[in-house]
Amino acid sequence: METAVRSWWLSLQHDWRDGFTHAENVWVSAHHLNSKTCHSYITADGPTDRAFAAKLVSEREVEVTHIDSNTTTRFTAPVSSHTITPNNNPVSLDITSSGALGAVSDGKDVLVFEGSTGNVRRTLSGHVADVDCVKFFPSNKVLLTGGSDMCVKIWSVEDGSCPVTLTGHKRGVTALDMIDRGKQVVSSSLDGTIKVWVCGTQECVSTITPECGTVNYTQILNQQQQSGPDKLLLSATETGQLTVHSVQDSTLVSHYQHSSELTTCSAVSPYLVVAGSCTGDIITLDIRNCSQPVSVHRRSNYAITSLSYNSDRLWCGQKDGEVYTVNPDTTLLHCDTTLSGGDCEAIYSVVARSGVISTSARDRMVRRYEV
Repeated sequence: METAVRSWWLSLQHDWRDGFTHAENVWVSAHHLNSKTCHSYITADGPTDRAFAAKLVSEREVEVTHIDSNTTTRFTAPVSSHTITPNNNPVSLDITSSGALGAVSDGKDVLVFEGSTGNVRRTLSGHVADVDCVKFFPSNKVLLTGGSDMCVKIWSVEDGSCPVTLTGHKRGVTALDMIDRGKQVVSSSLDGTIKVWVCGTQECVSTITPECGTVNYTQILNQQQQSGPDKLLLSATETGQLTVHSVQDSTLVSHYQHSSELTTCSAVSPYLVVAGSCTGDIITLDIRNCSQPVSVHRRSNYAITSLSYNSDRLWCGQKDGEVYTVNPDTTLLHCDTTLSGGDCEAIYSVVARSGVISTSARDRMVRRYEV
């Protein structure tokens, strides 16, 4: 299936709330990959011409419609924005299931912070190179981290201790996940492998080698909906392969070959998975038959950097700073909500948790949204 290019998508000035407050014009644009961009302005009182319609939904939400294409997007401003890592880019972010705590990489350290205020409660130091991935255990009391030092560490959030360090990768760790509430954890690496570890014994019990170059991202597929002892492992690779492996015996269950590097992936149902590419493609696949994708969408040519699925909504972050929802289970790319706040700064992480969305970006800001 060829890339399905969405007809139009909208962008809005990142600080539109300030513009509305000071009765200033706020720029708005309608984009199409194969057409000329339409530019205009809106104010708190409405549009300045007939190209767009605008309606203030709430203090932090505005709904904008491009008249000619009949494209409507709701733009949501952040509830809070915090510079938690003033000296380093927050390349990895995770939030507890309740939203009370967050963890963000800060160079070689990890900062645990209060989700609502951004106040740092604890600094976790122990990696000897940059930390590239962080993930809370389901208990919210334990944190898993992986770094360029090829190590995976398990931390107590309560006292900051690090009782477990897992070694065995030959290059930096790129992604982490866990099985059965943390009895086992999985880690992917630039060395092209995915390792399965038993936390209690600190042993690597399995090494999966997709033979697709660097493994950029990995995720255990829909644990709560899988029956039996076996689990399925989803992986996105630099050679453009999306692979599904059995955790139990490491066999390849299914795979799909894309035309460009796959940067991230996410499960959205027991059988549907979504992958993002370095060229802006959003690929939906049914793992029962990966030979042909369900759909392939492209909003723009900027890389997909992060995908997060929660409460029937898939949130997508891109290298141009855009964060928006997509409906992957359709042939049309429908983006009904866009998160504003960042000024074209690359998105590193998007984390969706029950109506609260958190993002980290190249401007070193961690933003929190309520949707």
